[in-house]
Formats: sequence, structure tokens, C-alpha cells
Amino acid sequence: LAQVEFGGSNSAAGCAGSRACSVRAREGGDSEGRRRSALPAMSGDSEAKRRRVLQEVPTSPSLVPISPLLGPSSPPPSPLCTPCSVDSYGDREVVTSWWRLDMHEVDPPRRFAVEALKQYLAAYAAAEKDSYWQHRSEKVVLSVVVCRSRDGGFVAYRGMNTEVCLPAGSLCAERAAITQAASSFHPASAILVVAAVDPEDKINPLWPCGVCQEWVSKIRRESPSVAVIAVQSSACDAFAVQVGGQLQPPPRPPPPPSPWVDQVVLAEGSLEWPWQARELIYVDGAWSYLHSAHQTILRIARSRGTHLLVGVHTDEELREVFKEDLDDRKMEDFETRVGRILQNRHVDSVLRGAPWVVNRELIDTLGIRLVITGSIWKWQDVARSSGEGDRAAGCGSCNGGGGAFGDPYRVPRELNILEVVPSADETTEWKVQERLAWAAAVAQQELPRQ
Repeated sequence: LAQVEFGGSNSAAGCAGSRACSVRAREGGDSEGRRRSALPAMSGDSEAKRRRVLQEVPTSPSLVPISPLLGPSSPPPSPLCTPCSVDSYGDREVVTSWWRLDMHEVDPPRRFAVEALKQYLAAYAAAEKDSYWQHRSEKVVLSVVVCRSRDGGFVAYRGMNTEVCLPAGSLCAERAAITQAASSFHPASAILVVAAVDPEDKINPLWPCGVCQEWVSKIRRESPSVAVIAVQSSACDAFAVQVGGQLQPPPRPPPPPSPWVDQVVLAEGSLEWPWQARELIYVDGAWSYLHSAHQTILRIARSRGTHLLVGVHTDEELREVFKEDLDDRKMEDFETRVGRILQNRHVDSVLRGAPWVVNRELIDTLGIRLVITGSIWKWQDVARSSGEGDRAAGCGSCNGGGGAFGDPYRVPRELNILEVVPSADETTEWKVQERLAWAAAVAQQELPRQ
């Protein structure tokens, strides 16, 4: 009952008071006497059970506040109450990077909300304070709600938490601002951003409490893109954005001019460039015939991040690296290899003409977070003498292979962003070439059938 009728309280104590107030409001006057006279006679066990249920309601886990703690008598917060965690829908996601106003990709309503929050903080700092409004928690929270105005612009409404009567339920800053917008006759569909801040910088970044999150989730039915903003500090120079209960990664700045950028091709259906990805995974190779081991490593690599970039070496690059160890008459040409990779369902984009050695410029320019290679690495996959001599000495670690080029993964290894995954089997491009050559010879009756 307390949760449904008085969900606005920010503490278990407030919910308990709300429940008691609800009973008194319905019964009127001497609530205890009228309640006892109105209730049917109960056995001792039934009465004890009723009292126990009423006592247990306020301590329900769903009534524990998440943030901020506006009641000194509140029980300890739930494990989700970490300063940078996403408290809605049970997610636990930590803010690792922040949005900033100097990012050109920040959309206008969010930029407007942060600027409005700055103005609200300045007005609060200059105003005469009345501690009565937060006389129980002594904690001030400020919030702004940004709506789209009727002329197409934006307008901000302010709200501050108030604790006039905790038994009747305190009012959070976010809901106060939303109420201001509603009282100014803005439809729910016009609400674009809800932002909050602790002006004393004790609990920033500050996400809405569970009740306010519920309000936002209901508003989202009318305004699906409504965003929640939590600033890193009262300076409002950095902030996190949450939409639909999920943290939104800040946009990556445009990559610096580089030939690698121009050589990237998106696979069909991919909507983001590699440098815009949150977790960019890179794997490279020749990719002739795209055999079973290739398929496995592509699947594993894609599971490691949000975007898989596959580097494909040109025919000229492979001839320079392998020289006499490469029978390019049996290899697929470059365009065929690129086209087959682009059609693979695990691939998001392809780097045409990828360098044999993964260097620092490539990593920094494209924003690569992890480089993947197989325990049977690309030298062993392509070269005719792949299992022999010092070229196989680096199996899985590449320490001895690569000919004059050395270890092509030395830089990502030193940066600790290299992962070697076990190859699915012993299949290599060279073995596939041999089988195809034998099959062709059999078809031409140049070899006896076995």
C-alpha cells in the first residue's frame, strides 16, 4: 500500500509514515480507535500476523532509496548505490568516460540542460538559504528539466528537493522540476532532458532515486528519447548521459587525417565507423578461402567488443613479406578476399591494405582497444614452410616468426592489448591450397583416384 500510494518518499521511514498517514486520512479523526472498531474481530494469531505484515512493509527492499539519501533514518543503501553506477533496471555500469560541452556531437537539448544547470547553481550560490526545506537530511539537490517549447526552442524548469513532512513523503528535485513543466502546460512528449546536481559535491554524479527513475520511465512512453544527465561535479564541465537506463558512451572525436581512415569500408548494415565504436576489436590476415579456423577466430573476436574491424593484406604486401614462401598463383586475389570478409556476419568493417605490422599509429588513429590473433598466426596460415624453422618458433606468440619483419604484434603486446586465442584446428590457407590443387588434378585425371 505504501509503495503504490506513496511511492514518492525517498526513504523507508518516509514510506512507513506515508502508510500510516494513508490509514489516518481514510479513517479520519481518531484513526486508531475507528480503525479498531471498523475491523472485524480477529483471533490472536490473525492480529499478530496483521501487525507483522504492517511492520514489514517499510523494510521491503524495493523501498530502499538509491540516491540521494534524504532521510537520516533510512536503512543502508542498496549495493547499486555506487556514485557512478546505473541504478535503473538492475544494471550496474560504471562511468569510465565523460561527455564534455566542447564535443561538437553534444546535441542541443543536452547542451542546453547543462548550461541551465550552471545557471541554477549560480543562482543558488547567490541566494539566501533556508535550511527549513531540507531540515531532516540537510542535503540540497538541484535539478532542471528541459522541454521543447512551442516555437521549437528549449525552455528549462527548475526543481529543488523539499522535506516539509517526511511522513507524507518528501519531494525530490527531479520530480519538482517535472511538476513545474507540467504546471506550465507542457505535454510529457515535450520533455527531453532531466539533469540533477549536488551543489556541495558530496554525492556527484547523482542519478535519480528509484521513484524518480520510475517517473522518467513512464514519461519515456510519451518521449522515448528523454535523457537523464548526471554531472561529474558542480563545475558541470563533464557529465554522463543515460537513455533508457543505459549509459551512453561519449562520441569519439573525428580521427586525425590518416590514410588508414580512407581505407576503411563498412560492412552492409553497419551504422558506425570503427573510431566511433565503444570497444573496437582488430584482427588481420590474408583470409584466403576463409576456412573454418578463420570463421572461428572472427566469431571469437566479435564477441570481445562492440565493433570488429578486419584488416586484409594486399597481394603486394604478401609477396613482399613471404617472397619465395608464397605461391600466389594458388591464392585468391585481393578483391575476392575483401568481398568474402565483408559478407561475413561477424564483421563490421574492413581495413583494405592493412599493414603487416600493427603499429602505434594504426592503434591510436582508429582507437583500437584489443588486437586478436590465433595460436596459428598469420605467417603459419599463409606460408608454405609455415611449420618449419625459426618461423614457427613463435607459434601463438609470434616471437620467432615474420621473417625480416619480425613480430607483427610487438606493439600491441607491449601495450598489453593483444589476445592470442586458440585456433579451432590445424587448418591453414596453405593446406587448403594443397587440397584444392589435388582435387583439381584428380578432376583432370592427372593423379590417380584414391
